[in-house]
Amino acid sequence: MKIFLTLFKASFKSQTQYKFDFFVSTIGNILALFGDFLIIVFILLRFKNIDGWQLHEIALMYAIIELGFGFCRLFGEEFNKFETYILKGTFDTLLIRPVSPLIQMMLRKVDFKRIGMITQAAAVGIWGLSKCTFINNSIYLYLPFLIIASTLINFQVSLILASTAFWTGKNKDIIILGHYSTRTAAQYPASIYHNVFSFILTFIIPFFSINYYPLLYYTGKSDNIFYLMTPLLAIIVMTPISYIIWTSGIKKYSSAGT
Repeated sequence: MKIFLTLFKASFKSQTQYKFDFFVSTIGNILALFGDFLIIVFILLRFKNIDGWQLHEIALMYAIIELGFGFCRLFGEEFNKFETYILKGTFDTLLIRPVSPLIQMMLRKVDFKRIGMITQAAAVGIWGLSKCTFINNSIYLYLPFLIIASTLINFQVSLILASTAFWTGKNKDIIILGHYSTRTAAQYPASIYHNVFSFILTFIIPFFSINYYPLLYYTGKSDNIFYLMTPLLAIIVMTPISYIIWTSGIKKYSSAGT
């Protein structure tokens, strides 16, 4: 805990040293992501709904994914550029310290600018929540779990894709395709995609498991209460897989001798 607080404070001080730059970067994060939501708005202004899903329902679907992504980037920013650790050999310095490399990566830089991303997603979610009609009010107790599940799944996907650098060296394109593209796709209902793609985003990169299927039940589009279990099942399956791939990558890693 002491190490966690020390690294957390160090990240905060270093990033807020230039307050105006920090403020502008945070606002930039808000505007960049809000642009993604505006695309959804413009589509629905033309077509009114997407396969029966109204704008406010898709706003909630969007918010669940983006809140998880925002929290993931807040503590997992370094995984997004993990290839530089491998190519430059700086991962060596993490291995010789008494703290787990995974924890060190998470706390090496807590990216406080991502608070803007979280704020924007929360605002969209609150608006969508206020407009939606649900089959019962238990969703208000269930939503925090969905946000936690989204954070964990986003982090696990990020960890798996970062780990590919142990074998490939460069993995920037893999991250864009495996995380950014799939995350954006999960902002829309699974039913609009081909069955193969829906399968991938349900069972391989399980973003639909944490927003689409639970909301299917709560918006009354399905009476399958089992859908409320899909986030938990995704976490149970993804946690050991992501950890095994990460630890296997460390065993594969060849020190640069730095």
